[in-house]
Amino acid sequence: MGANWSNLQGSGLIRHKSSSRVSWRVGRIFYLIFVLIVTLIAYFLPSLPYQPPLCLFKLMTGYPCAGCGMTRSFEAAARGRFLEAFQWHPIGLAIFFGIWLGSIFVIYELLSNKTFDWEGLLRRWGALLAWSLFFAFLALWLLRLSYYQFGQWLPLPLKFPL
Repeated sequence: MGANWSNLQGSGLIRHKSSSRVSWRVGRIFYLIFVLIVTLIAYFLPSLPYQPPLCLFKLMTGYPCAGCGMTRSFEAAARGRFLEAFQWHPIGLAIFFGIWLGSIFVIYELLSNKTFDWEGLLRRWGALLAWSLFFAFLALWLLRLSYYQFGQWLPLPLKFPL
């Protein structure tokens, strides 16, 4: 029994509480760095001299994809122009606020040294959130496709053409 226990400990199959405490902190710090880098890239992207086309679907078909406008939405939100971000892509603005709201929770976790029950939250609300985002993307895409086909027929403040 003693030899098997030491083999399990040496193989890394048994984790100690201290190593899991360190790993959640490292993961949270990486999340904060990721959010900061994405926001900085979105902030400086419009100042590039050449703006490459980012949507292969639009290049091939001439119509916007479901995510068209998300990059410009993030760019506008990173610069503090939230109405313009909403006009480029409403879901892009919601995701931008979502990642920054997550950052606030992560900073609270790091400062209080208490982990938030992210798994419980995702188990409870994850499927609803995923399906809501899917149907919101689909509805917005169909609305934009109808604008391209028939013109803007609803008074929505969305930017066209993308």
